[in-house]
Amino acid sequence: MNPAPAEAVRNTRSAAENKSGRPDAPAFILAWEVTRRCSLRCRHCRGAARDLAYAGEFSTEECFRTIDALAEFARPMIILTGGEPLMRSDIHEIARYAVDHGCRVVLATCGHLLTADLARELKRAGVAAISVSLDAAMPSVHDDFRGVPGAFEKTVQALGHLRAEGIPFQVNVTVSLLNVHELAEIQSLAIGFGASTVDYFFLVPSGRGAGMADLALPPEARDRALAWIALQVGKAPVRVKTTCAPQYHRFVDDPHFRGCMGGRGFVFLSHTGILQPCGFLDVPCGDVRAADFDVARLYRESAVFKDLRMLDALAGCPARAYARSGCYMAGEEC
Repeated sequence: MNPAPAEAVRNTRSAAENKSGRPDAPAFILAWEVTRRCSLRCRHCRGAARDLAYAGEFSTEECFRTIDALAEFARPMIILTGGEPLMRSDIHEIARYAVDHGCRVVLATCGHLLTADLARELKRAGVAAISVSLDAAMPSVHDDFRGVPGAFEKTVQALGHLRAEGIPFQVNVTVSLLNVHELAEIQSLAIGFGASTVDYFFLVPSGRGAGMADLALPPEARDRALAWIALQVGKAPVRVKTTCAPQYHRFVDDPHFRGCMGGRGFVFLSHTGILQPCGFLDVPCGDVRAADFDVARLYRESAVFKDLRMLDALAGCPARAYARSGCYMAGEEC
């Protein structure tokens, strides 16, 4: 899963910031795994996605019902993600329906399926911005991380299509011991490709990523990386941000930075309709189908969401704590 382009998130936050402190505040950012299917074999994939048809995924009509419920509840920003969301032939219909119902729609993709025609179609559907992943400066290293030869080339082509269509795009970087030494080079590439934002994702060892837990940054290395990222704010010609690194608050004075937002304004919806605090914290918080698509009730009444609203959002990553100890409230070494 890739996060939404940061500018889109920031714009949506500003409209709902005054609500987010309430225990029953509506979700205003929804990351929606519209499919888990993906033809890449990324080492860190939280869903261990494969190129096969997954049972129980929402039909187009069920997607529309979900959007109806969301629009009535909060009209959130919707991040269409996966898996690879472009593997759904109806992705432009889902996006258009959400936009027509007052939701801001962005899309997170690995980029390998993004053609010029599809970029044009997504723009016509009202997709406001798109994020694409780039995890190394060297093509061979990126390809190895993504598990498919030629992935780097496909990513570069995708960024070119977005730039040609004038669609704002964000480059996502999964930070680990594999690439922490070349963040400056990756950022330079992203700037050269025309990115408006670079988002540094700190590895969470969940799903397939559990197999590379030893490559997650230890605290000292993480803090050095965060300090370097903080120096880029205002210096780089693009917006720079972090994901899954609540410790970042110690390095930057940013009124928009709220640490972990899982369950407190941000929720994740799985490919089979299960709500979670985020894609990396695989703890069920309600079944949308079983609740007759009453997203509002699930969001307000989930015991897990209530727990997380009591947790210090800046203390650490609950998903990383859960991967280590089996308890999302256990805290993380900061």
